[in-house]
Amino acid sequence: MTNYKDIKSALVEVIKVAYSQGTKKYDKMGLTYVSYLKTMQRKSDPDDHCRYVAKQRAPNEKVYNERMADFKDWYNEEVYQSLEKLYKLYLSFANQEEVVQKRSTEEVNEILKLHKLEI
Repeated sequence: MTNYKDIKSALVEVIKVAYSQGTKKYDKMGLTYVSYLKTMQRKSDPDDHCRYVAKQRAPNEKVYNERMADFKDWYNEEVYQSLEKLYKLYLSFANQEEVVQKRSTEEVNEILKLHKLEI
């Protein structure tokens, strides 16, 4: 089961590979992915944020395959492989079923008390 830690590791790998290339094109790409990583780290629920991003970047096989074809044209093999790993995780995360645990009546009442509401 994919989670934000997997995405984070893949983002770090993309950043390292991009910066190792030594050209402005890849430096700009590295900076973009650094921004993605920082945003993820600031979120109170990184899993929820990563799921949202995953659904935007690779919501299904068709979009994933189109992006990979574009990346293959745009980037060298080393960068492409790191992006492929990241986007496979995005695809997996976007398509895994979200586990939602319902709250008991007591838990709901406690939440309402915190907000100074008693209904």
